Amino acid sequence: MSFELITVLHFRLYRSSPSHILMVALRNSTADDCRAQVTTGDVWVVALPMYAPADRHGSTRRRWRIWHKLAIIGVAFTALLAGATYLLLDANSRRIELTDNELRGLEYLGPLTTLLPDLAAHKTYVRQVAAGVRPAADLKPLQDRIDSGYAALAEVDGRLRDDLRTTGADLNASALPATQIQNWQTVQSGKYDKAGTDAAHAMLIGDVRTLIGYVGATSNLVLDPELGTYHLADAMVVCSPELVIRISRLGNTVDDLLTTGRISLPDRTKVAGDVAMLMRHADVLQDNLFTAFRATGNTAEGRAMRDALAPQLRTAYLAVTDLATMTTRDFVEATTVRVDRTAYARAVDDAAATMATLWATIMDREALMLQFRQASDVEDRTFALMGVLVAFAITMVLTVWLARRMSTDVGAVARGAASLAQGNLAERVQVRSRDEIGDMATAFNGMAQRLQEMVEEQQRSQLQLRNEHDFVDAVLNVAGSLIVVFDRGGRIVRFNRTCELITGYTFAEVVGKRFWDLFLPEEEWAPTEAYYRDIKPSDLPAYYEHTWIRRDGVRFDVSWSNGALVDEDGEVTHVISTGIDVTARRAAERDLRDAEERFRQAFDHASIGMCLVGEGAVFLQVNRALCEMLGRTEAELLSMNVADVSHPDDFAIGGAAVAAMKAGSNEPFHGVKRYFHADGRIVWGQVTVSPVRPAGNAPLYLVTQIEDITERREAEARLVHQALHDSLTGLPNRALLMDRLKQVLARADRHPTLTAVMFIDLDGFKDINDSLGHDIGDQVLREIAARISAQVRPSDTVARLGGDEFVVLCSELVSEQSAVEISERLTAAVGKPVALPGYEVEVEVTASIGIALSDNNSLTPEDMLRNADAAMYGAKTQGKNRWEIFDETRRARAVDRVAVASTLRQALRDDRFVLHFQPVIELGTGKAVAVESLVRLDDPCRGLLPPAAFIQVAEDSGLIVPIGTYVLEEACRQLAAWRASGVVPPDFRAAVNLSARQATQPDLARTVSDALSRAKLEPSALALELTETVLMDADTSTLRQFEELREMGVGLGIDDFGTGYSSLSYLKRLPVSIIKVDRSFVAGLVTDPSDREIVTAVIRLGQALGLTTIAEGVEDAQQFSMLQELGCDQAQGYLLGRPQAQPPLISTNGATLTT
Repeated sequence: MSFELITVLHFRLYRSSPSHILMVALRNSTADDCRAQVTTGDVWVVALPMYAPADRHGSTRRRWRIWHKLAIIGVAFTALLAGATYLLLDANSRRIELTDNELRGLEYLGPLTTLLPDLAAHKTYVRQVAAGVRPAADLKPLQDRIDSGYAALAEVDGRLRDDLRTTGADLNASALPATQIQNWQTVQSGKYDKAGTDAAHAMLIGDVRTLIGYVGATSNLVLDPELGTYHLADAMVVCSPELVIRISRLGNTVDDLLTTGRISLPDRTKVAGDVAMLMRHADVLQDNLFTAFRATGNTAEGRAMRDALAPQLRTAYLAVTDLATMTTRDFVEATTVRVDRTAYARAVDDAAATMATLWATIMDREALMLQFRQASDVEDRTFALMGVLVAFAITMVLTVWLARRMSTDVGAVARGAASLAQGNLAERVQVRSRDEIGDMATAFNGMAQRLQEMVEEQQRSQLQLRNEHDFVDAVLNVAGSLIVVFDRGGRIVRFNRTCELITGYTFAEVVGKRFWDLFLPEEEWAPTEAYYRDIKPSDLPAYYEHTWIRRDGVRFDVSWSNGALVDEDGEVTHVISTGIDVTARRAAERDLRDAEERFRQAFDHASIGMCLVGEGAVFLQVNRALCEMLGRTEAELLSMNVADVSHPDDFAIGGAAVAAMKAGSNEPFHGVKRYFHADGRIVWGQVTVSPVRPAGNAPLYLVTQIEDITERREAEARLVHQALHDSLTGLPNRALLMDRLKQVLARADRHPTLTAVMFIDLDGFKDINDSLGHDIGDQVLREIAARISAQVRPSDTVARLGGDEFVVLCSELVSEQSAVEISERLTAAVGKPVALPGYEVEVEVTASIGIALSDNNSLTPEDMLRNADAAMYGAKTQGKNRWEIFDETRRARAVDRVAVASTLRQALRDDRFVLHFQPVIELGTGKAVAVESLVRLDDPCRGLLPPAAFIQVAEDSGLIVPIGTYVLEEACRQLAAWRASGVVPPDFRAAVNLSARQATQPDLARTVSDALSRAKLEPSALALELTETVLMDADTSTLRQFEELREMGVGLGIDDFGTGYSSLSYLKRLPVSIIKVDRSFVAGLVTDPSDREIVTAVIRLGQALGLTTIAEGVEDAQQFSMLQELGCDQAQGYLLGRPQAQPPLISTNGATLTT
């Protein structure tokens, strides 16, 4: 007997039913029956063998029972568990062995941690005893401790040398304990001189340090696998000994330098470096301990370690820091070395002692941490062994229990299968298992149940067919479309509920009748009958529309879709037609055509502009009113898009609304936009945009209505202008001024700039108004308003507050001086006489101006106006016709400026101005060809002052004009004297700088001519240098004077070229013959490629325009050579000669003089 798997397949006999596997069972059979097939009705039973009881040779083999197999699995699992346990215990043993080695290393390092500080201290003591700083008696206790330390080292080395490999094979010979002891004894013998003793100490300290590092490596202390103990070991083996050595070395270095008494800058630098290295190692030690603190966390051993080490670390770090601070303060940074040798030695001892204490404590904590870890590892090993034994016992018990249970359940299934095979269909199997055996029992029970249900299932299949037929009928009846099925003779075989509702016939009334007899006009009967008599599948239209007649005679339109059923020969047997009543749709289409016609009439004859706009904003259709509004023909507009006629700033208006319409919104857009008329003028339009689309689709086009509101906008603009402007002068009034001031201050908050408000009150205007009448007063106010507006920038605001009060608002000023310059221009412009048409007299008014600056971002517009008003009244109290700045600090500066101006006036009276001259060298020949005249003030109290100390005050006060006249005359006089004495050649010239105020003097040309005449010099002997700003600001009268000077033969030069506007236009229109390259570009000529390119460009520009180029600020030979290579004409600078009262000039024979 054998077990085999039985699969029963059941195929449903009715239409479109898939096959299903119904039953899986076990049954008893012989080997000969293993593939027998039994067919019963629609059930096939297929028997498949699970396994044969004998092999192919007929021999019988012993079968493994389930509990045997489970036992093997348990033994295999136990073997794997044992292997894993072995690996775990092996790793644990290695970890314990590693900790043992580290503890041996700690034991070996014990004597070394005392030896190293003692040796370092002994070296220091010996030196201090020799210097008389320490008594010799202090050496004996220290030597005894060192002897004890070496004795302890010899003892521990004898026990641990083999474990730690300190036998000499891998260690330097001098670092061997025995060798160190011999060297120490030699040091104690006193055979060395001072230098030898120092060297011997150094070797001993180095050998101890080497031995510490070696033991730390061989004991794996520096390779500890845990972060906390690793950083403790690093602090113990590396950082602590290094700090002890660094402390001793620093103390010895400083002591040596103090002994010699020769302390140089390199010595200070070396000590500073030693201090830096000392603090660096102290920081590394601190970082290591802090890292160890963090690594151990809040564990008990971690807290104990922090409690023990943290106070000592703080004490040691403070001692090292104090030593470094004392060394830096008293030795490195002090101008005079103030080191107290006794106090310094005490600081060294304190640092060394606290460091040694901290070192010993680190070793103790490291040992405790390692011992704790070792105890924990031993405990882990014990628990691991116990866990393995428990797991083995549990595995064996579970294996036996599972074997017995599975054998019972499998036997029950086998007996049930045998019973079912004998025809007992009521057989069921009960098992306790919920695994695969339970699933097999459940499948067996399901198979038996399915066999009983097969007959019932056939009955249910027939019932389902009837239900499906009823379902199809229900679907046809609930469909919203007309559904008609008729045969090839046109007789109706199906007629759904929708057809009954629409036509008025019931299915019973139409079934079997030809549809044309019921629903088509009589004239269509014959052709329709002929059509269906020989109908082919290809003749049947897929879609068409047709008119049917209801029972009450009313006609309706139907949109039909057709399909054909064909037989095996391809002949049509039935036609299925589905239709939709489109009567309402056709009526809607007719209504739509009527509406479109009405829209066309309204569109074409509308009084406002209308257009249809498609994708890309193109015009699809425009009406007559829009063509007239934009001054274009219909053809022109249809060839354009909306952007072509829209103002560029307004084209995007309504873009979001249009995008929303494209996305499905029906909300219209209303707005105001500007358009361009064909003649270029602006046309304002009130715009309404609406989408036109089929329901649910994207817009096909937009209907746009544009009403011309240009006249209304212009009227509104006039009203706004009248509300915000003064009716008399046309200037902004107070309301507009305050609005603009508010905007300017808001911008200044975001982008800090200087803003000035100038409050102007006319002095003497009331007298004019009272004596000549208000009409004359109004004329004067209009004239003054025009003058004020002419003196400010287009971006500034000039407002009239009423009466004779005006306000000027200037934003984005460069400096306070800019506001002052504007105020001075305003006072000058206002102070000019006002001619009155029809009167022979002229009237004059002056201006008192108060200036308020936005130096405080918290100022409000009202604050600014109030401050300017207060400053204006201050100007009036100071004598009128002046300006005053509302600035407390400026009041103090004004006092200083008055003092400087007074000094300048006194200097003019006392003739205390002197000239210094700087030579100008011709680069091609190396000869001096000119000098630049530079003014100096000989002050009795402060000595010789440069121009920077007084020129600005002189410019502001107007004293620059007499000072400039003095410089001009003195330069001409000195040049004439040099020529007369033969010091300079006849073509030698002098250059004089002109200020902005001098350049605008109306008698400038005459002043220059008089100076040349008095010195009996030709005009070509003089060159006048002006800044670019002066030239750019020159008005017509000033330019005429420059032309007159050029025609006289006086040279005109641009000083500091490239730092101002540097515009080519004024080089072309101004009478300039010289350009001077600013010293800022010459300074970077050799090192900065950008400066080199600028200088090259200026030189080439001068060559192209026929101008002489002079380089300023030449200070080294490289600059001089490069300027020669670039083709520069002349140069001046400290390399060629400093400004002097009597500079070295060339003699008449052309030889260059040197200083």
